[in-house]
Amino acid sequence: MYAVLPLLLVGAAVTSKDAGMAFPDWPTSDSHFLNPPGWLQDGKKFWEHGHRLIGWTVGMLAIAATVSCWSMGGAARAIALSTLGAIVVQGVLGGLRVREVSTDLAMIHGIWGQACFCLACTLALVTSRAWVESAHGLPARASVFFQRGCLVALICTFVQLVLGAAYRHFGNAHALAAHLVWAVVVILVLSWLAFWTLEQYSGQRMLAPLGKLLAVLIGVQVLLGGLAFLVTVMGGAWPATLQWAAPSAHVVVGAMMLACVLALTLSAYHMLRSAEGAPGEVPTVQAALS
Repeated sequence: MYAVLPLLLVGAAVTSKDAGMAFPDWPTSDSHFLNPPGWLQDGKKFWEHGHRLIGWTVGMLAIAATVSCWSMGGAARAIALSTLGAIVVQGVLGGLRVREVSTDLAMIHGIWGQACFCLACTLALVTSRAWVESAHGLPARASVFFQRGCLVALICTFVQLVLGAAYRHFGNAHALAAHLVWAVVVILVLSWLAFWTLEQYSGQRMLAPLGKLLAVLIGVQVLLGGLAFLVTVMGGAWPATLQWAAPSAHVVVGAMMLACVLALTLSAYHMLRSAEGAPGEVPTVQAALS
């Protein structure tokens, strides 16, 4: 999970620096796998080849994670295999983006990378001691409402990431307007989710920390979004580092928010059941990951 974050940041920086086509070939870089001539001196080649090297490292770590989770069976094995498969697909998408010189594939590559991060976070979640030792099917008031609210928040966050990716890759004014308007919706929905979690489930071992993390991420993302808007849309004499770092960090924190909401959703289905419902009722997601 932690190895994917640097990959997301460097990948976002590649887009911010317009370095996606620094090398016209793939899987090699100027016909070299590890050390193409001059890549450390050329800014765009440095970021693009660095992105490829980190991607290969993450792929090998995904293989190791799959091997270590194999004996666990059940959900852990299935999610590990899914994560590995998604990372392989991500690498192929990145290669096709270069070979086809396709901005459409670049956008899909960016969105799929965040899905890979979410899968890696899910694997870390279901193999954690907190997940294994957490109480299962605790009766809680309004738990179904909360679970469905988590799903709505998850969908809203994903839509926002797609809109942001559309603007970053195509620079479309309509995508930017939609991204800004939908941001208000996402902030309201996620703020409700964070405060509801902290108010209703403050004593729950898994839910409360995720609620606190989500609240922090919302604040950080709002600040980064405003900064990214200033340096990329409004323009001005901003430092060169800030011009790529602000939007790139905005992308990474957005992925962290999506993963946090996903973890909160899975934890809600894993831990809670309706206090008013029949004792035997088990939500579908809970049943799948138990």
